[in-house]
Amino acid sequence: MSIKKRIITCSVALIIAMVSAMGVNYKSDMGNGLRFSKSALEVLGNAEGCRRDPYLCPVGKTTQGIGHTGAGAGEQAVASDQQIARWWAEDLLATQNFIEKQYEAPLGRRWPASVFDGVGLMIFNVGAQKFKSYPTINAFLRRGEWVKACNQIQRFVYGKVNGVSVVLAGLVELRRKEMALCLRDVAL
Repeated sequence: MSIKKRIITCSVALIIAMVSAMGVNYKSDMGNGLRFSKSALEVLGNAEGCRRDPYLCPVGKTTQGIGHTGAGAGEQAVASDQQIARWWAEDLLATQNFIEKQYEAPLGRRWPASVFDGVGLMIFNVGAQKFKSYPTINAFLRRGEWVKACNQIQRFVYGKVNGVSVVLAGLVELRRKEMALCLRDVAL
C-alpha cells in the first residue's frame, strides 16, 4: 500500500488578480510599478502552477505558491492566497529590478514590453545569477538586438535531475511561449 500526499492547489487566476491589484504598491528600485503584462503572468502562472503546500520542483528546490523558492518557501504547511500573492509580487519585482539595473540602465532605455515579458519570465524561471552565465543571449540584450535575443530563449530547456542535465518537457513548452511573447512586438 502506498501513501499519497494530498496536493493543495490554488487558483492562478485569483493570484494574478491579487498581484495586479497589489502591483501599484510594489515599486522597483527605479521607481516603476510591476511591468509584467497580464499575458506574461498567465503564461508563467499556468506553467508554474499554484500550490499552497511545499513541494520539490523537478530540479529539487523547495517550492511553494507560484514558483517561489525564496525565503519562507516550505516553512508553512499551507500558504494563504495573500502570502502566495505577496511572494509572487516580490519575486516578479526582484526580476524586474535585475532587468532594470543590469540591462536597461546601461543601455539607456527600456526593453520593448514584449522582450521584457518573454525574457523576464525566463529570468524568473532560471534565476538572475544563472541567467547572467548565458553569454549569447546577454550579448544580444546588451546591444538591443531583440529578435536575436528572443530566438535564443528556446535553447534553455535543460535542467539537472539527479545531477544529470536532461531536457525537461515543461521547459520546452514554457520556452516556446516565452519566445512567442518576446517576439510579439519586435518580430520582423
